[in-house]
Amino acid sequence: MAKRLIMMTAALLAAPLFLFVLLWALFSWRPDSSGWPQWPASDSAEAGALSVTWLGTSTLLISDGVTDLMTDAYFSRASRLSVMTQDLAPDDERIDAMLRQYQIDGLDAVLVVHSHFDHAMDSPAVAMRTGAELVGSESTANVGRGAGMAESAIRVVVPGEAMRYADFEVIFLLSDHVPQAAWLDRLTGMNEPISEPLSPPAPVSAWKEGESYALLIRHPQGNILIQGSAGFVDGQLDGYQADLAFVSSVGLSRQRDGYVADYVRNTVTASGAPKVVPIHWDDFFLPWQAENTPAMPLIMEDLEGSFRLLSDEVGAAGAEFVVLPPGQTIYLRKDEQHP
Repeated sequence: MAKRLIMMTAALLAAPLFLFVLLWALFSWRPDSSGWPQWPASDSAEAGALSVTWLGTSTLLISDGVTDLMTDAYFSRASRLSVMTQDLAPDDERIDAMLRQYQIDGLDAVLVVHSHFDHAMDSPAVAMRTGAELVGSESTANVGRGAGMAESAIRVVVPGEAMRYADFEVIFLLSDHVPQAAWLDRLTGMNEPISEPLSPPAPVSAWKEGESYALLIRHPQGNILIQGSAGFVDGQLDGYQADLAFVSSVGLSRQRDGYVADYVRNTVTASGAPKVVPIHWDDFFLPWQAENTPAMPLIMEDLEGSFRLLSDEVGAAGAEFVVLPPGQTIYLRKDEQHP
């Protein structure tokens, strides 16, 4: 009897340890993006070119040397545990560190494609630090208001209406969020607005989706399409053209048959973009590591599967699929597209 009791006690004590080890292994098993075609690194800035730097998730720094734009400024990169158990707020130290690291001391606009925390939470803080206008939906405007931004520094977009920032023309086009599990829809307020000023700290559920957009940025040196979530609306880009497309890949491996073909048809094919760069595949629950930020763990995202589906459809559309390492800058010129 005593021996059996000892064995049962040992089993009970071992079970939590086994569960911990199993979870640790599952969250540590990460696909590697290095085997995919990589955008070649540039040793120095190219005079007269349009530069784009990917800073994780759907955060892109776009500059022509005079005017500077940023999409979905998100640098706090809150951990999984804190997202699920704590109220969230921008991490001032991480935001300041990123702005210093990439020498970002002034922006003209922070453009937000929807209002989930990993797109909108830090955007007002970055806008206020850099003197930028916060641009997005009424939900994003309420994130800005809750952060203490002046109304004069907030612009609510009219879908399809061009906004001018010096040589840049910015157009927000109504789109959709990538389909996800029902419990995630409930947690993240899919298709729900943020109807009043949102002041952090607040639970992750407070950063509701609002409206989602495809973003077209036009410039004399090249047109850029940014699809910050792997959703789409049929015909959303009819009549628009891009020289380079940044498209979210997260969640594509979990979609219905034919979804990725429809996604590519309504983004890459519709815009005629000859080169396609996947974004929002990094593990944004981990701190930033320039050029070494890992992919989502396999338990959360099948990066290999999503990349394969996206790459196959991009190739079938006659475009080139190229991975841009986090933190790397690329350059565009109308007279010499790269790579």
